[in-house]
Amino acid sequence: MTPLQSFLSTALDAEFRAFGNALHAVPATVFGRAAAYGHSAAWYALHIMDWTRCVIQPGLGGVNPALTYGYLGFEEADWVRRVTGPTLAAEDDTKDQILTALDQVFTQALKAVCTASAERFTSEALWATLKRPRPVLEGLTSHLRHTAYHRGQIAPLLKEFQ
Repeated sequence: MTPLQSFLSTALDAEFRAFGNALHAVPATVFGRAAAYGHSAAWYALHIMDWTRCVIQPGLGGVNPALTYGYLGFEEADWVRRVTGPTLAAEDDTKDQILTALDQVFTQALKAVCTASAERFTSEALWATLKRPRPVLEGLTSHLRHTAYHRGQIAPLLKEFQ
């Protein structure tokens, strides 16, 4: 593993853990309830789970066309409709079911980062996304920020339901 891979896997692992900890703090009784301004904790978990499945594939080669997603957001956009379908968990599943699926996806994503070839971490490396080719490093760091952003949305949700 290259130093850059090590750094990225460490950063992703830390953010995935922080996101999981925030979700674990949400009581099961309100986990699927939408906040007044935003979504439910379940939706945030499923949204990040689906984007992680979409973005961080084995080999870091891009989107696997065999996978479908249910919580990407932008559901009215053509590029999302083309990949909408069954996913690993649903918003009406239990908190435990959703968090188990999320943990499995995070584990697979970290493995993909750790085992990808060094060439995938050069500034020239691209991967296919749902809309266009994108630099791998840009995609990984964007996903890291995206996860942190939604982690931040869980705190007001918790405050609302206290």
